[in-house]
Amino acid sequence: MTLIIGCGNSDRGDDGAGILVARRLRQLGLDALEHSGDGLALMELWNIDDEVILVDAMQSGANPGTVSTWDPITHPLCAESYRCSTHAFGPREAIELARALDRLPARIQIYGIEAASFEPGEAPCREVLEAVERVAGEIALTLSASQELDIHPLG
Repeated sequence: MTLIIGCGNSDRGDDGAGILVARRLRQLGLDALEHSGDGLALMELWNIDDEVILVDAMQSGANPGTVSTWDPITHPLCAESYRCSTHAFGPREAIELARALDRLPARIQIYGIEAASFEPGEAPCREVLEAVERVAGEIALTLSASQELDIHPLG
């Protein structure tokens, strides 16, 4: 089973990127969960035999809208390359704790969308919205190829 989780807060500017990807994927007919990004609750969503795709906003110093991907099974996440300003114990910490407890899913792929602002009440910037479309499209195409789904983008 592939579990898609979009993390973030849609009321805090670019932090809503993961949530927006989940919503876009549902428009395309795929199951995707919206999640606050709380690390302990996040670990409860997956099983060790799952394939997990996790999407979240991040800050690494790259340009807004830059998309980074990781496979934390083979490459542990370092705090410098994957920082999220609104999660005290977020996805990175959940993954590393799950690794220590031998509770990592069988496969996990992370998509990080570089954010510019996490201000309450702000809308996501144009670059992040464009990245949301790119990431949702890539996930939909990847899953359609691997699961023989018939995906038709809207518009």
